Parts: sequence; C-alpha cells; structure tokens
Amino acid sequence: FGWSDVVQCVKENHVVGRGGAGTVYRGTMPGGESVAVKRITATGGGGGDDGGFSAEVRTLGRIRHRHIVRLLAICSSGDGKSNLLVYEYMAQGSLGDVLHGEGGEGNVMAWATRLRVATEAAMGLCYLHHDCSPAILHRDVKSNNILLDQGMEAHVADFGLAKYLRHGAASECMSAIAGSYGYIAPGTYVPLLLLTVCSLSVHAS
Repeated sequence: FGWSDVVQCVKENHVVGRGGAGTVYRGTMPGGESVAVKRITATGGGGGDDGGFSAEVRTLGRIRHRHIVRLLAICSSGDGKSNLLVYEYMAQGSLGDVLHGEGGEGNVMAWATRLRVATEAAMGLCYLHHDCSPAILHRDVKSNNILLDQGMEAHVADFGLAKYLRHGAASECMSAIAGSYGYIAPGTYVPLLLLTVCSLSVHAS
C-alpha cells in the first residue's frame, strides 16, 4: 500500500482512540488488511520535539516480537507536520479499555486471562531488556499501552518515550522523569537513574 491509502484512513469517523501523542484511526488497505494509523502530534513548537515519532521509528523499526505491536510502515511529510505510523490492528483495543471502559465501566476479565495478559506483556518487556542490544527501556508501561488482538493476546505498544541503554550498562542517568503520572516507577525519582527494573516495577504494580 502507498501514502494515499494511508491518508484515506485519517478521517474523523475512523477514530478509535486519542492520546497525548496523537490520534489513532482504523483503516483497511487495498488488500483487505485492517491497520491502525497513528497521527503523531508534534509538541516542540519548533524546538525539535516530534511527539515521539523518531523514537517509535527507531525502536519498532528494528525489533520483532510476538508480544510487541508490529510497525508496518511510516509516512512523513518531511516538515514534521504530517507524521503517520501504520501498525497491525489490535481488534480488542487496550487493556485499559477492557478493564475500565468509558466512564469506568469495563468488561469482566477472568483472573486466568488477566494473568496470561500480564505474563505476555512481561515477556515483551523482557525481550526489550535482555534480548535487544543495546537494551531498550519503554518508560511508559501502563494498561492503555498494552493492546489486545482478536484472540486477547497482549502486545506492548507506544514507544514514544523509549530509550536505549548504552551497551553493557545496567543504569543510566537521565535529565528528566518520563512516563505517565501514577505509573512511573518509584525507583526513577531518587536518584535520577534509568534502570531496566523500573519498567518491570510499574508492570508489577
């Protein structure tokens, strides 16, 4: 599929989600494949912040894992005003939607299913921490960033805040705290060190 096929998905009646980084649309490619198109909202005001577009491309463009959402294509206008990311479509939405839904009324999820989803998400994070070189830290693990496919299988998503650890390093200093309030691992506050255990700490909580 091409640029025009992707742009056709970016319509208000195709919106399936909105977040701080942008809007997600559902679309169907000419071959019949359902995809999710994320339109990134740049936040830098000319300061070079592309809303996480570069981080998503740099991270998802080089990794493959069963429990990490797959990036299919990228579309960019070059001036940063129209950055689109095309992903495989996750039919069941996010874990947050399933658990809480709109207005706080979500679907009932059996404890066995919850355990399986948590284990699958942990497997994706484990791959990032231990099987990627250099290791990759997600830095924004939360229920809204765990997506579920048609079979309710978990996929870690939204790598806009992802960061690489220097090769062989177990920790790294950072200049600012990243993540979503309520989900930031306590270990990132004092001292300001980035640890692979932080992502798993949030997941466990």
